[in-house]
Amino acid sequence: MIIYKCIFPQVTKWFAQTKEKEPTANGRSTAESDEDSCEDYETTIDPSAAIVYHLLQLMAFFLLALIIMRLKLFFTPQLCLVVSLLASRQLFGWVGDHTRHNFILFLILGAMSIKGYANLRHQWSILGEFSNVPHEEMIEWMVARTPTDAVFAGAMPTMASIKLSAHRAIVNHPHYEDAGLRERTKTVYGMYSRKPVDEVHRNLLGMGVTHFVLEESWCHRRTKLGCSLPEIWDVEEPQHVGKQPACVAVKRKPEPYFKVLFKNKIYVVLKVLQVQDM
Repeated sequence: MIIYKCIFPQVTKWFAQTKEKEPTANGRSTAESDEDSCEDYETTIDPSAAIVYHLLQLMAFFLLALIIMRLKLFFTPQLCLVVSLLASRQLFGWVGDHTRHNFILFLILGAMSIKGYANLRHQWSILGEFSNVPHEEMIEWMVARTPTDAVFAGAMPTMASIKLSAHRAIVNHPHYEDAGLRERTKTVYGMYSRKPVDEVHRNLLGMGVTHFVLEESWCHRRTKLGCSLPEIWDVEEPQHVGKQPACVAVKRKPEPYFKVLFKNKIYVVLKVLQVQDM
């Protein structure tokens, strides 16, 4: 109904304006000829350009939300703005007088409130608490035992919490929209490839990394066949297929390229040794 009441008249007006600008046989535009013959001409089209604009923008945000889920943050408020047109007498005056129109709006809001209130009750009932003791142990150790100018590398989710809680420099984090950051993360994840350990060590030193957080589960974890990090690297580097992953080799024998500084059941913090320390 909104499309019919707004967009269709606007399109009709655009075509009418285009026709008015077309020159006639005497070289004068249709608008000039009509002005001479019918000075009291009034258009019956009264579209709302602002409404048309918001409807088109809603369609654009909807397409963006389909492509990138997080962009719903643009689509949702725009949808609420457009839904407010239900209260417009200009568009929905045909439903009846003000009383009947308001009654219909009240019914719509009431029907929406049933599901909405149920969702609120469900959210209010969630009293969960996040707890990751091994992670907390590692963060506390970093704050107490590592220099403030230390530079860490590792899995993206872990790096984000290190930056937030330990206030240490990191070379990669989950802001994967940045092309340079994706490239650095790929280099860091070379630890979970089948590259030679000396090559992984050299790449980390090249980025200025002083500490690496090794998570053994990242060496083996997979949701299905072919989805573990070493198997993904096999597609990228088929020349290394069949070799031992660097993370396994480092865990078994970190020297002479790394040194274990901290270890619990999930995390191993390695010091990336400089050439003079080897």
